[in-house]
Amino acid sequence: MQFDIMFKMKNNLNRILSGLTLALMGVLLFSCVPQKKVLYLQDMEGAQPQSIFANPTGEYRVRPGDYLYVRIFSMDKDANEIFSDMSGVSTFNLTDQNIFLNSYMVNDSGYINFPLLGKIKAGGLPIQDIERELYELTLKDVNNPGVVVRLVNFKITIVGEVRNPGTFYVYQNSVNLFQALSMAGDLTTYSNRSAIKLLRKQGEQTVIINIDLTKKEILTSDYYYLRPGDVLYIEPLKNKQYAFEAFPYALILTSLSTVLALLTFFKI
Repeated sequence: MQFDIMFKMKNNLNRILSGLTLALMGVLLFSCVPQKKVLYLQDMEGAQPQSIFANPTGEYRVRPGDYLYVRIFSMDKDANEIFSDMSGVSTFNLTDQNIFLNSYMVNDSGYINFPLLGKIKAGGLPIQDIERELYELTLKDVNNPGVVVRLVNFKITIVGEVRNPGTFYVYQNSVNLFQALSMAGDLTTYSNRSAIKLLRKQGEQTVIINIDLTKKEILTSDYYYLRPGDVLYIEPLKNKQYAFEAFPYALILTSLSTVLALLTFFKI
């Protein structure tokens, strides 16, 4: 009688251990994120590896509604004081708020109204061309002037599966997708790199563009460089709730220890 009971217990335990083993294998199989899903810029399967790409221009052209910070300075003391007063911002008080409050808005016609120099064409032009135009106008009255023009409202928003989501200001004339993602601390292991959504304002509409960062073709895309006001949304992988960012050695060792302990206890 006692032998039959022990035999049944061993059979039941064997079934339990087999179930635990299969469950553990299933968890490991479906929870690990494949390397292919976390690699950027992959070549298409069967294609010859490519390392040189012709990028679309990243030079941003100013649009109506943009704000421009303009600073003109000179070695001439009197001229420098005049232009310093026009900028409204002290060299020792250059904060984002002060620069924005003392910037010039591009009107619907594409012009800014700059004191002493009048209307300056800005809409449709890159920053360098606006600087050049201001330099040539100022050169008529000032010897060897310096001109600085910056786009004040260049900010992008990144949300979703990144390490540091938020809104980020860009202090240069262009920024590409990878530079932008680095501002947010890069994508997490659980991000779906083949399903990035770019939300871009176009006139009175917002368009959604799907971007695949796992393909090298993104380097030649018209959306490789971002524009002011762009929003990036990074979707999570579908199996995120079951996924491991790092291989679960502790879980496996604990499970194996439990199995061995049961086997030793029942002497199976």
